[in-house]
Amino acid sequence: MEKTSRKRKRRMRLPPGMGSVHKIGDGKNRRKPWRARVQGPVEFDEKAGTATQKYITIGYYETEEQAIEALIEYRKNPYSLEASKATFRDVYEAWSERKYPATSTENERGYRWAYEQSKALHHRRMRDLRAADFEMVMLGVKVGFSMQNRLRTLWSQMYKYAMENDIVEKNYAQFVTTKDKEPESTRTAIAREDIEKLWKETDEGDRDAKLALIFIYTGMRATELLEMKKESVDLTGRMMVGGKKTEAGKNRRIPIHNAILPFVRELMATDGPWLVPREKGSANKPMAYSTWRHIHWDRLMGQIGATYTTHYTRHTFTTMMKEAEVADDIIKVILGHSTKDITARYTHYSDDLLLESIDKLPGREE
Repeated sequence: MEKTSRKRKRRMRLPPGMGSVHKIGDGKNRRKPWRARVQGPVEFDEKAGTATQKYITIGYYETEEQAIEALIEYRKNPYSLEASKATFRDVYEAWSERKYPATSTENERGYRWAYEQSKALHHRRMRDLRAADFEMVMLGVKVGFSMQNRLRTLWSQMYKYAMENDIVEKNYAQFVTTKDKEPESTRTAIAREDIEKLWKETDEGDRDAKLALIFIYTGMRATELLEMKKESVDLTGRMMVGGKKTEAGKNRRIPIHNAILPFVRELMATDGPWLVPREKGSANKPMAYSTWRHIHWDRLMGQIGATYTTHYTRHTFTTMMKEAEVADDIIKVILGHSTKDITARYTHYSDDLLLESIDKLPGREE
């Protein structure tokens, strides 16, 4: 019987001082049996009179070729091996220590939300993460474009920090895709079940949910409420005076529904002249629209699992008023819409009529 000779695969020989690659045991029970390592410090034992060469592991790999490639890459750019062990959490904590003291409370809340959504990555080494890992997180977070963009922003800023500190060489977050922005033409009213979710958030004291309901029950544009001063609010008469953009919209009287009156009263009790002051810094300045939209609103939508934009509140108000069979002229007056005859007749709508109309809207479902 003729013997068949089986050639053993020849191992690649590495140059002296390059480091070493070897298989751990027989490799059968390991997903990544190949280890790449480099020489570390020599430890001396004075009592025994011996010296021991220590080695530092770069990583473990599925194939010998991958381990050799990692060793070659390390020699091209010898990063700190301590830094190479840094996890996603380590990088976030180091980055946030530098970032948060210089950012607003609103921005900080947005970043913290994004970090919590990234739990699957917390204990992973930053050097081991790839675009596919971030894509999996993105797919698991059921939010719209704005909140997905918030996630990618956090990851990109963390990568920038990691690259500055020689922890990684490439920003894989830049390859992560987000949902497309929702076309304005598809905008509809906020669903009743989502409005109920907002009410439930107010039970937990969520100020953003309270502001969202004020927008829904007044139909005000975001900047109209954010730039309103307390002197323009009459709690006793349940009326606010404000507005902008058109002649019909400026300095109009906006009735306050009983359901949101407690929320408006809370805002009136805050420091400063503005109804919605900044959360961090000077209370003498109103909250910026960009802060409301990209931090507070986006966080709130993530909290209730929705993807609406801020403009939905105004459309929701219109829909609710029509469902309550409020006259179109009164709806336009409250919204500040400009038509050829509304402005001339505006003064004929009394506060009592406006309050009677707003009170037709349903309050919170029991």
